[in-house]
Amino acid sequence: MTARRSLGAGFWRFWSAEVATETGLGLAIIALQTLVVLDLGGGATEVGWLASARWLPYVVLGLLVGAIVEGWRRRTVMLASDLARAAVLAALGLAWLAGAGTLPALLVAVVLVGAASLVNDAASQAFVPRLVGRELLLPAHRRLDAGSNAAQSAGPAVSGGIIAWLGGPASLLAAAAAHLGSALVLSTMPVDEPVGRRPRRVGRSIARGLRFVHRHPLLGPFARWTHVWFLCNGAAMTLLVPLVLLELDAGPAGLGLALGVLGGATLAGTALSGVLAGRSGEVRVILAEFATMPVAWALVAAAGLAPLPQPAALSVALVGLAIAGVAMGASNPSEMALRQRATPDAMQARMNATMRTVNRAMIVVAAPLAGVVGDAIGVGEALVVVCAGFAVAAAGLAASPVARARVR
Repeated sequence: MTARRSLGAGFWRFWSAEVATETGLGLAIIALQTLVVLDLGGGATEVGWLASARWLPYVVLGLLVGAIVEGWRRRTVMLASDLARAAVLAALGLAWLAGAGTLPALLVAVVLVGAASLVNDAASQAFVPRLVGRELLLPAHRRLDAGSNAAQSAGPAVSGGIIAWLGGPASLLAAAAAHLGSALVLSTMPVDEPVGRRPRRVGRSIARGLRFVHRHPLLGPFARWTHVWFLCNGAAMTLLVPLVLLELDAGPAGLGLALGVLGGATLAGTALSGVLAGRSGEVRVILAEFATMPVAWALVAAAGLAPLPQPAALSVALVGLAIAGVAMGASNPSEMALRQRATPDAMQARMNATMRTVNRAMIVVAAPLAGVVGDAIGVGEALVVVCAGFAVAAAGLAASPVARARVR
C-alpha cells in the first residue's frame, strides 16, 4: 500500500491547504521584515519588536484558545483563520500602496495575523490525529513538514524577487491570495468531524492541560528544554535579518536566499527523518538536533565577525543555515509524533497549546532583547551568546529522562 493511499485522500487535501498557508506566511514574513528595515529605516531592535508582535497573541491567548478549540469543528476554525489572515494582509498591502504605511500600523497587523495563526495552529495540529491513525503520525508529520518546508523555502525566495521587482506591498497581496487558496481547499474538503465537548469552566480546562504536560514523565522535561531552545532560536532568527540586510549588505534578495536555504535544508532533513528515526529512534534524532544547533549558528556568527569579503561571508552564513535546517527537518516529525503518541485525543489541543504558548513566549521575550543586544554589542557578538544558550539546551536535554526514554 502506498503512503498516499494509507494516509487517505482527506489527509492530502489537508496537506495542500497547509502548504498554501505556509506559502502565504513565507511571502508575508520577508515582506514585513524588509519593510521595517529598508522602508522604515529600522535595525535589529525594530526587527525584534516585529517578531515579538507576531508571537504575542500566542502568549496572551494561547492557553485560552487551546481550551476553546476543543469544542469546535477544527476544519471550520482553520478556514476562518485563513480568511482573517487574507483580509489583514491585503488591507496592509493596500494601505502601504496608498502611502499610509507606518510602523504602528504594521505591528497591529502583525498582531492580528499572529492571533489568526494561533487559532489555526491550535486546530490544525489537533486535526492530524483525526485524519490518520496513531501508527501513521510519524509519516503524516513527515509529509506535512516536507510540504511546509518546501513552502517556507520557496516563499522567501519568491518574495525576495517580488519585492525587488514590485515592492513589499505586492508580496503582502500575494500572501493574502495564498491564504484565500488555502481557505478554498478547506471549504471543499470532505470530512465527518464531530463537535467536541465545550468546556464549562475554561480556567479549569486550561489548568488540566498545564498539569498534563508539565507533570508528564516524558513531556514535562521535553517541554522545559524545548522552551530554552525556542528562546535561543527566537533570538537567532531576529539577529539573522540585520546580519544579512545590514552587516552583509545582501539586500532583500540575499535575505530571501538565506531563508530559502534554511527552508530547503529543512526540507532535505525532513526527507531523511523517517530513515533516521527508523534506524536510531526518535529520541536520538531529537538529541542530535539539539546538539547540532550551537555548531550551525556558530558558523552564522562567524559570518558577521570574520573579516571576509561579502560573498564569502554570506556563503559561510548559508552553510550554517543549511546545517541548522537539516537538523531541524530531521527532528521535527519525531518531536511531533512523540508528543501526540503520549497524549489522548481529548487533550491534544490543550497539549499543543500548552507547549506552543510557552515556546512562543520565549520568542516574544528573546526577539526584542536580541535586537537591543545586537544593536548594543554587535550582531555577530550577540549570536555568540545565542550559541552558548543552544549548548545549554542540548546538555540539559541529554541529561534529562527524555534521553533514556525507550521510544522509537
